[in-house]
Amino acid sequence: MVTISGEIDIQSGPQLRDQLLGIMRRHGARLALDLAGVTFIDCAGINVLLATRRRARLEGGSLRVLRASPRVLRIIALTRLQQVLMPAAALPEAAAS
Repeated sequence: MVTISGEIDIQSGPQLRDQLLGIMRRHGARLALDLAGVTFIDCAGINVLLATRRRARLEGGSLRVLRASPRVLRIIALTRLQQVLMPAAALPEAAAS
């Protein structure tokens, strides 16, 4: 699991993406993210997650957010990306519908 904390925004996003891609090169294309310590995320941060997920999928892997702070959860919900970034967490909701 990769633990990320602080802000994920237009300034920190490119460096985070490079770090995540480096982790994928060293350890494989299956990434599990712990974003519980993320205090802020904007559209640039969401784009980093989606671009990294796209790369992981091209390499036969995946990217999943396993834990997230309330702020991150809110942004993921507002952008309707629960099924994309948190598929395991979104399954019980879908079953209840």
